[in-house]
Amino acid sequence: MPFSADIWEDRAFMQSTLLDILILGLLVLLFGSIYRTRRTLRLRYWIAGWFFILAHFALLLPNPATDFWSNLDGALCISALLLGGVCFLLASSTMGMARGPQVGMQALLIFPPVLFIFLIVFGISNLALLAASFLLFQLTLLYFVAHCWQSKLWVLLASALCAVAALIWAGHDLLAHHAGAGLNAAMAEIYLLNAVIYWYGFRRWSMGVITAIVGLVAWASVFPVSTAVVAFLPNVHVAKELWNLPKYFVEFGMILTLLEDEVIETTRQREEYRVLFDGNPHPMWIFDQETLAFLKVNASAVAHYGYTEEEFLTKTLRDIRPAGDVPRLEHRLKDAGKGTLYTGPWTHIRKDGSHIQVEVASHGINFNGKAARFSLVQDITERQQLYERLVYQAHHDILTGLPNRLLLKDRMEQTLAAAERLGQQAAVLCMDLDRFKQINDTYGHHVGDVCLQQVAKALRDRLRMTDTMARSGGEEFVVLLGQLKGPADAAYVARVLLDSFRQSLLIDGHTINVTASMGIAMYPSDGTSAQVLWRLADSAMYQAKRAGGDRFLFAQHEQPTLTLNEVETRPKDETPKETLADISRNS
Repeated sequence: MPFSADIWEDRAFMQSTLLDILILGLLVLLFGSIYRTRRTLRLRYWIAGWFFILAHFALLLPNPATDFWSNLDGALCISALLLGGVCFLLASSTMGMARGPQVGMQALLIFPPVLFIFLIVFGISNLALLAASFLLFQLTLLYFVAHCWQSKLWVLLASALCAVAALIWAGHDLLAHHAGAGLNAAMAEIYLLNAVIYWYGFRRWSMGVITAIVGLVAWASVFPVSTAVVAFLPNVHVAKELWNLPKYFVEFGMILTLLEDEVIETTRQREEYRVLFDGNPHPMWIFDQETLAFLKVNASAVAHYGYTEEEFLTKTLRDIRPAGDVPRLEHRLKDAGKGTLYTGPWTHIRKDGSHIQVEVASHGINFNGKAARFSLVQDITERQQLYERLVYQAHHDILTGLPNRLLLKDRMEQTLAAAERLGQQAAVLCMDLDRFKQINDTYGHHVGDVCLQQVAKALRDRLRMTDTMARSGGEEFVVLLGQLKGPADAAYVARVLLDSFRQSLLIDGHTINVTASMGIAMYPSDGTSAQVLWRLADSAMYQAKRAGGDRFLFAQHEQPTLTLNEVETRPKDETPKETLADISRNS
């Protein structure tokens, strides 16, 4: 609004002030709600600027009784309007400035014009002081623009022209001793410069930017136009509300600009998302949360799974998984909600029927109005195979493929626990190949290794699937038998294993005859712990080896219902038929 001689005395134009305060207050609240989700420096300065504008209208309401308080109220009122423009200037400069406006820069920009306003309002008539303060204001304003927009020639030129025009106008008013000299010039300069910088801050022809710029130009024009009306058309009455209209254009333009920024940012993010989705080297897709139907797939998914995009869109997640995995998948998705879910490994089926192992990261999104999930799939087949290979190697002997000591101990605990639970017996057989060192010395270690492999295969083929045979070291093996009725079952298995050595081995043209010595410990009669049974069976095996080998011996037993000699010398057909049948059936 213009500042005539009686601006702080004439309160006739206050009829709509309360309405202005109400509308501005609501719009400031709108800016504040936007700031909660978009905390930018620009928006912070805008909010501060509109608070000053709001304060300007609030300061129009009091009616001070004394000249001092009236002058103070008028000075604060005009300062608030000018500081609003300064805040808008700072806000528009946050994007184009070389370095952000610092606290010192802000103080330098604010202090000179406020000083000039107070000098004018309080009637200081010292022409030199007034001219110096106004000139200081112009210099600080030019310094600020040059500091923030040093690379924008048009901004620098516009600010220089505005400064020259303001100096001429203010100088004329000061020399003519006009009331409120220089105030209208300062206000017009601030808001016109805001229009220029606002454009360069956004550099786009959009409805929000154009509306805000038109409003700022109109706001700046209010001051020279009102001055001209008073000077040349004193009898023309212009509604005071008309002078306040431009501020609403500016405020609505700023709000539109923010909304346009949101649309631009959303469009940019959508394009980045599209590029990331379509060009990602990992398979990615979006599927319906309810039906599990594919809604969108990327090129990597098409290449990796072998289906065309059209074929994918006719399928669901259930179609690329084994049937047994579907209930677990549905349960996991039901519990996930919209949060991010990391699952795996899963088995996926490609178009050619091959299976792959994958890990999946997914999160809930809204896709074309549907509750959906976005998934990123990572093929871990090679990694899983490597992991399984490492686990296998950690638990198996590399040469023979038999379980090693680590896995054997675990199997022993399981077998003994099952025997205890079912009330059955179990046996630990320790076996050592006789005179194996001679084979290595005579034919070489390669032949020895092949010999161990063939022996391991021959022995394993004669055991049940439920039995465990492990290589415990060198030429030593351990056999773990469960589901036995008594020592006779263990003796039968031992005899079957020894009989497997009756056939010679042909290795690299060499005929090799191998025999073995065995020791047997029974659970629970000889012991109930794996460590004790292993030690007793190992001790009995060495006794058999010292006795000449090619035989088996039981560990010493308090109940000799079946003596060692009887077991060693009894023909195979004298083994109890029921036991023989049971063992043969499971062999």
